[in-house]
This record gives sequence, C-alpha cells and structure tokens, in this order.
Amino acid sequence: MTIDLLTITAGAVLFVLALLTPLLNPFFRRIRKTQVSASSEQPPVTILLVSNGDHVALDEHLPIFLTQEYGPGYEVVVVTEKADVETENVLKRYSQNERLYHTFVPESSRYMSKSKLAITLGVKAAKNEWIILTDPRCKPEDSHWIEAMSRQMGAHNSLVLGYANYSEEAKPYHRFERLHTALYLLREAQQGRPYRTNSMNVAFRKSEYMEQQGFLEYLKYSIGEYDFLVNKFGRQGTAAIATDSDTLLTENAVSSKTWQNRQVYYHEVGKHLDGGAWLRVLRALDRWSMMLNYLLIIGTGIFAGFTHRWILLGAAVAALILTIVLRSLIGKKALQEFQVNIPAWKVVPLELNMQWHRFLTRMRYEYADKNDFISHKV
Repeated sequence: MTIDLLTITAGAVLFVLALLTPLLNPFFRRIRKTQVSASSEQPPVTILLVSNGDHVALDEHLPIFLTQEYGPGYEVVVVTEKADVETENVLKRYSQNERLYHTFVPESSRYMSKSKLAITLGVKAAKNEWIILTDPRCKPEDSHWIEAMSRQMGAHNSLVLGYANYSEEAKPYHRFERLHTALYLLREAQQGRPYRTNSMNVAFRKSEYMEQQGFLEYLKYSIGEYDFLVNKFGRQGTAAIATDSDTLLTENAVSSKTWQNRQVYYHEVGKHLDGGAWLRVLRALDRWSMMLNYLLIIGTGIFAGFTHRWILLGAAVAALILTIVLRSLIGKKALQEFQVNIPAWKVVPLELNMQWHRFLTRMRYEYADKNDFISHKV
C-alpha cells in the first residue's frame, strides 16, 4: 500500500467536509436566549382558542388553560361554529368559570376562511391588548406558560413566537421535522426577519391586528392563519421568540394524511408571504452540503475499492463515521433542549429521510387541485 498525492488530497478533503458540513444545519445554530429585565411589567393576557369541531381535545385541555398561574390576570376566549353542539356542551360544563368567554362564527359566513374569521371575532371579543393564539389540540406543559410567554411582551415587541412539540404518540419523523423546520423559522424571527411559523403558539397585539385590518387580504385562503399572522404583523414592529421549557406547548399527534396536507399547504401559502429569500438560500446550502458530503464519501470509497487504494478507503470510512457521530451528537443536543425524545442514532436516518419527503411533498403540491387552497371555489 502506497500513500500518493491523490490519497493525501482526497483524504484531507473528506475529513474537512466531515468536520464542517455537520455545522451547516439548524441543530448547530444556537438560538440566543433573550435576557428579560426582572422589572419588566407583564400585561394581562387573552388566550384565544379557535375550535374546529375538536370537542374532545377542548374538553381535555381547556382545564389546563383555565388553571394557569398568572398574577396580572388573563381570560380564555373560545370561538366555535354555531352548529357545533358537542363543543357547546363542553363549554357549558365550564361556563361558571369567570375566566371563560365564548363566541360563535355565524353559520351564514361563506366565501371566506372560517378559521380567519373566527380569529378576528375572537380578537374583537378580547378584553386585553396582548393575545396568545393557540388551538384546543395543544396544551401547556407548565402552569406558568402564560407568565413565560409574557416575559417577551415588551413595550417594543409586537409579536412573540413560541414553539409546540407534537406529543410522544406522533411519529418520530413528524416530531423531528417540526423542530428541524422551527429552528430555521425561530432564528429568522430572532434575526429580525420573521417569515412564518409551524407552531400554534403565537402572541400578538390586538391594537395592531385591528389597525392593520387583520386577515383582510387573506380571507379567501382556507389555510395559513399562523403563517399570515407572523408574516404580516411581525414586520410591523419587533418580533421576539420564547423558547424556554415553560413556554412549550404540546400538540396532539396528527394522522399521516393531516401531516402531509400541512406540508403541501405550505407550498401554496409560501407563494403569498413576503420575504423568505435568505431562508430558502440557507436551507438549500445546508441540504446540498450534507448530500455532497455523503456523495463524496461514497464515491471516494467506491473508487478506492476498485483501484485498491485501501488507505483512501479507510479514510472514506473514517470520514463517514465522523460525519454520523457529529451530526448525531449535534442533533441530539438540540432535540433534548426542546424536549423531543428521539434517540441520537435516529438523527442521521431522519435527516436523510427529509430529502425524500420534500420531493414527495413537492410532487403532491404540483398535482393538487389549487382550488382546495381557497374558500371560494370558482
């Protein structure tokens, strides 16, 4: 076995890429912890829940929202459809709670997104300036969730983005993909470029929502409430993020079909959002650097085997092991920080699986009926 220039050069390139490319992923880019003054005044808050027939989840999670510990005071506003008898029965059981208020979406509302209309009705009903919008399918993991979110409701902030995990019952890939995507979005917001969110955990100001006429220009779209909210109102002022453990929500697991639909819907919603160019460049850089690293390792290994360059083959194997170890450790640390229970050995397979899922999602969108994305079918 001889060590020639080709072996030295190729081996060095493989090790450099194995060391550098794991750093080009959202798990490595740390989100800064926002320092909040202990003297910061925390405002009274309205929790806005829009129920879309989820009476079982509402019955399970409403008591958690109604028993939060928050000194400045809060209310819970639930918006439902008028004919939803099961949800009305749930609300009747909690009607004696002074914190609870509910209102209805008119049955006559047509040709517009009922979810966006429901949010607008809830905002109008809210008594407080700050509103936290979430969903009955989500629940706080801490009794001080409102307090934790309110720490970012500073005088100069107009929007606060939190995070919501999927529950443990959800598929590992669904939980992994949500955090992987959220880390891009949260960091963009922290850098002053709020684009969208993939979590139903967002706080905003009532006054700005009303002044900017809410979802007026988006009412025909049946999807994207949280995305449009972040994209429109995050740019009117300063967006903050809330990522401490006591700010986390947990969303009930969704079916594979529901999860796939959410991914497909984003391709349509993204066409109507401002900004996002740098985010797309960054994601492409991360994705293609990872794939290039693996392809070079595999290609070099095959070449070394055919040409009997055993030292170079060993270098390719070592570079592959180094890549897998680094990506696994970096990913596991981020997963633990956000309380996502996924073993480290699954990180690399799940990362690679994302590339296939992205291709399938794109194909599903291309062949989807675009009328499915709007409320007024023409």
